[in-house]
Amino acid sequence: MNDIKVKDVMTHLVVTFGPQDTIQEAARRLLANCISGAPVVEQDRLVGVVSESDFVSAYAPPAHSGARFVGAGPLMFLLPGIKPLAVHHTVGDVMTEKVISVSLEASVWEAASLINRYGIGRLPVVNGKGRLVGLLARADLVRTMTRTDEDVAGAVRKTIGMLGEENFLSLEVDVSDGAVTISGTADRKTTRDIVLRLASQVPGVLEVKSKLRWQWDDSDIKPVRNPLDPHEIRSDPWAIGPLVEEASS
Repeated sequence: MNDIKVKDVMTHLVVTFGPQDTIQEAARRLLANCISGAPVVEQDRLVGVVSESDFVSAYAPPAHSGARFVGAGPLMFLLPGIKPLAVHHTVGDVMTEKVISVSLEASVWEAASLINRYGIGRLPVVNGKGRLVGLLARADLVRTMTRTDEDVAGAVRKTIGMLGEENFLSLEVDVSDGAVTISGTADRKTTRDIVLRLASQVPGVLEVKSKLRWQWDDSDIKPVRNPLDPHEIRSDPWAIGPLVEEASS
């Protein structure tokens, strides 16, 4: 599970607001999408978040007035006669600018730690340039951790299938309580290594056990190096990670 990235489980289509959007329009969109808050972006860059509580503050009467609202939520923002305070007209006026976000490449465990530490329900997901690319909610994490063995097995087979059937004499995938056992025969040892790495990255996989054999050990073959290229290959990008272990026969 440590290999599962936020980008694998996040929601890509995200409702967003701009700082200049009116509070009334933002409230309508919250209701239409059945959500309690959303990121605020400007030129695709995350600049804040806004939630129901931020909107409530825009409509709250002065503390000394003695007035109070009965009920809360975006619906009250649309009631006739209820208007925001004079200083609060746009989302930018009431949004929270200090945003807790998570990297696209972070693990789901890092994201879960942030959600738990700050007591928030969702995390905006940003790329290396600070641009909003998605949203990760508690429900996304729960779905990742509760996939059935059948779902995981299907996802592993689909992922391995991208390599092509011609690379295997036989291939079987079995899953029990999130532990994946892959057996059969691949054409090359490097194909086996790629299969295990791909399988370990499928959401819901807790462990990968290998019973996958190979016909030809090509691990000693070195790539042909261009003499004009000053860079050398210093590591194996398909090295088997800590989630993978050889299963006893």
